Amino acid sequence: MREIKFRGKLINSGKWANGNLAIKKTGTTIITPDETVLGTYGKVDPNTVGQYTGLKDKNGKEIYEGDIVLYEDWEICWEGGGNDSFINKGIIEYIDENCCFNVTERQTAELADVLYKENDTLEVIGNIYETPELLEEG
Repeated sequence: MREIKFRGKLINSGKWANGNLAIKKTGTTIITPDETVLGTYGKVDPNTVGQYTGLKDKNGKEIYEGDIVLYEDWEICWEGGGNDSFINKGIIEYIDENCCFNVTERQTAELADVLYKENDTLEVIGNIYETPELLEEG
């Protein structure tokens, strides 16, 4: 069973916190077991809240909704007879209709080839909140 937790950017300090999500009358909060970071809880910007996918990237970093990732794609190269790969870039998002996490901008790779436990090429390089410039081409 995967771990259910969320991440959000703290309003008062700008740091990231993760833990259990609670919606209070005063705003969205992240309840965290790590009291050394937040005390008991901290109010976060609701626009930055993302759920943990239950997966980690090739460096052991937890992957959340809103993360920008790089991953290796071999399919076009195999179809063309080559044995080199190219690197895709995408955003982790949750798809309500399918009840699953997705990677945007998949050019050829199937979702199952990108988001699975043994993918040793997937790497989190930033997120859409702090480093949106990573999505710019060029």
